[in-house]
Amino acid sequence: MNMRKSMITGVVLLIIGTSTTVVASQNTGYVSEFFGGITNSFVKDTHDQVVVESGIKMKIEESVSGGKSSLIVASFEKEDETIFPEGASISNLELDVKHGASYMIQQQLTEDRKKIIVMFDIDALSNLEGKSVTIRAGAIVSDETGEILASGPFKNKFIAHDRSNKTDIDLTLKQQNEEVILETVYVSPIGIGIEGKRIDGKSSYLPEISPIVKVMTTDNQIIELSTSSTSTTDIGFKWQYSQDPIGNRIFLDMSTIKNIMINNQIIKLD
Repeated sequence: MNMRKSMITGVVLLIIGTSTTVVASQNTGYVSEFFGGITNSFVKDTHDQVVVESGIKMKIEESVSGGKSSLIVASFEKEDETIFPEGASISNLELDVKHGASYMIQQQLTEDRKKIIVMFDIDALSNLEGKSVTIRAGAIVSDETGEILASGPFKNKFIAHDRSNKTDIDLTLKQQNEEVILETVYVSPIGIGIEGKRIDGKSSYLPEISPIVKVMTTDNQIIELSTSSTSTTDIGFKWQYSQDPIGNRIFLDMSTIKNIMINNQIIKLD
C-alpha cells in the first residue's frame, strides 16, 4: 500500500478564524494536550467507551474527523486512581479501520501522572463516517527499565463521525511532469483535504507535487496552508493541508471560512 505521512514539527498552534490568526494558549481538552492548548471551540466528539484490563481503564476520550482524516485521543489510567511512574508508556499501539489507514502516534503522561494519553493522527483510504475504529495496545511499560507495569492486551473501539464540509470539484492541474484531476474538497476543523486521481498514466504512484492552497475568511483574510501528508485513498490520493508554511499546526474555525483557493483558482464551498 503506497502511503506517506510527514511529521508535524511545529510546536505553536495557530487558529484561523474570527478577526485574526492567533497563537493558542487556552487548554480546552485532550486534543489540546498535544498542541499547547486551543482557543476556538470546534466540535470534537466525546466518547464513553471504557474497558478495564489488569486494573487499567482504557477510554476513547475524543475524536474529530474530517472526510478521510481524523485525530483520535485515548487514555489509560489505573482503576485505583494512583499515579504512574515517570517514563511509563504504552507499547505496541495499533489502529484498525475498514479499508485501512496510515497514522502517526504521540503519547504522554498527564501533568498529574494519573493518565497516559495517546493521540492517533490518521489518513484513511475511505470516508470515516459511520466506520468502526479499533485501538489496540500491548502493555504499559517503563521506558527506563523495560518493566511491564500492567499486562494487556488492551482494546477499545468507537464509531467515527465526519465533521467536514464536503464540496465536489472538477479541476485539472498540470505541474512539472504530473497531471491530476481533483474531485473533492473536505473542509473541517483539522484542516483541508483535497482528493483526486492521477491522469498521467502513473496512478500507482503518489504525486510528488502539491498545489498552493489558501483559505479565504469572511473578514477577508487570505491565509496560505501547507501539506502535512499525502496518502492513498480508494479513488486515488489525498493531500491533507493542516500546517502553515513554516510547519505550525493549524485548526480551522469553519464558521469563518468563505472559500478556498487552489493555485489561485477560487473554490466556492457548498
